[in-house]
Amino acid sequence: MRKDTAHSVSRRSFLAGSAAAAALPGALPHALPRAAMAAAEQARKEGLNVLFLMTDQQHWRSLSLTGNTLVRTPHMDRIGREGVRFSNATCVTPYCSPSRASFITGQYPHRHRILTNVSKDGKQPPLKPDAFPNTEMLLHKAGWRTAHRGKWHLGDTGDFACYTSRTYADAGDGAYNRLLAEKLPAGRFKDHPSPGKYLGRPVEMTSQVEKAYRAFKALPNNRLSYIGIIGRSLVPPDLLPETQITNGAIDQIERAGDKPFMITASWSPPHDLWVIPEPYYSLVDRSKVELPAYSAPAGWDCTGPSRRLGELMGEAGLREYAAIYHGMVKYIDDQVGRVLDRLDELKLAERTLVIFTSDHGDMVGSHRCVGKSIQGFYDDLVRIPLLMRLPGRIRPGTVVSQPVSQIDLMPTILDYAGLGAAAATHGRSLRPLIEGRPDGWRDYAFCMRADNSRMLRTAEHKYVISLRPRQELALYDLRADPHEQHNLASDAATLRRLHGRLVEVMTADGDPLAAKMPKA
Repeated sequence: MRKDTAHSVSRRSFLAGSAAAAALPGALPHALPRAAMAAAEQARKEGLNVLFLMTDQQHWRSLSLTGNTLVRTPHMDRIGREGVRFSNATCVTPYCSPSRASFITGQYPHRHRILTNVSKDGKQPPLKPDAFPNTEMLLHKAGWRTAHRGKWHLGDTGDFACYTSRTYADAGDGAYNRLLAEKLPAGRFKDHPSPGKYLGRPVEMTSQVEKAYRAFKALPNNRLSYIGIIGRSLVPPDLLPETQITNGAIDQIERAGDKPFMITASWSPPHDLWVIPEPYYSLVDRSKVELPAYSAPAGWDCTGPSRRLGELMGEAGLREYAAIYHGMVKYIDDQVGRVLDRLDELKLAERTLVIFTSDHGDMVGSHRCVGKSIQGFYDDLVRIPLLMRLPGRIRPGTVVSQPVSQIDLMPTILDYAGLGAAAATHGRSLRPLIEGRPDGWRDYAFCMRADNSRMLRTAEHKYVISLRPRQELALYDLRADPHEQHNLASDAATLRRLHGRLVEVMTADGDPLAAKMPKA
């Protein structure tokens, strides 16, 4: 079996290896019912394609379509304008691997058991091919060409017959390293004074950020010191790994020919490291970056790396980080545009379901936090962008306000592909909402962290309970306090009502933590 040799060029959080994992209970049947196969065969003959475009750690309001005034995102916006925008989409957990597993299985993490990021040390084993069927496996078996380019973070894609690549930069075994060494030799920068590097090349940091990075790195037991490397990359856009991912996705679209496909392009930005070259680095005027109103996070968040780095960065440093973050969003918007343009040139847009989303959000300076390394469930972290387009079947300019989740993506794709709703998934097809039939839809969002904390979000309130290391409660009035500045946990009546509702939801979905919840 060919091994992945792109680890040395991947962003730090992507260094996830493989380990053995036991088959999980409650797995779905891998064989499709006869009626579903017939419907899928008809959809295959009609040539329905699926193009799944996703980023990592993208704030739900980072698109100009959703209110971003710092950069324009015309290509992401185009998907929503020409299709549907879900204004109330949430992740299942603010972690990369669990969210990605829920995208492709339709299950909450407490069932698929990818509870934290898949790791090389085996503490979180990868997703096994025989544990749960995933979207691409089902389409692959029904005759679709399937390929994934970019970050997967669930183990080794080579274990799955539906995937054709395992390298992050998608340039083959060692090819990306050779390309970078040829075009931009590391030796060219041997005398560069910057203490931070990305892809083995220097990152130029402002004096404020460099000072914060050095202080952050010196903190005891700090395993995330690298996230303090924030600045201008000297690797030009055409040599970045994400550009190679785009090239690979376009190549797969071109190779599909007349065969229907499901192709995923999964880019890392705006995930850390927060570094970007020109012209994106200077795109945002730092003086125009508005930091959200400040309040100390809830008790269990006050000592996390995101909070500690934010304190060291100060306002000038936080503005620098936020400006770079939005520059990274703009860079990825340009990559999205490249893919959409090629789809148009090949005359495939009219029969392609395009989905754009992200695995979770980012604090972007809210509560003076950098990144996502806190234990809370702020909207900055749990709400995500979600856009879909399918000409002739999704009415342009549709906006869905009902709560939707990552677990709904698998059933939706299978529905449009003619396979019908997948049995025994937590998610549901979004087609009824898209087509204006919201009756019976859930009126809440559920989010979780491993086996210790849970969140219930309604139109009016957000309720959070953490059981370890000690019981912590948070309650926010989202209408009066949208930035979640004031914890109303002393409101006993509302707390009791929402706690009861949360336990009901957990019990109905088979969450094993329900039995350990305190009485309302």
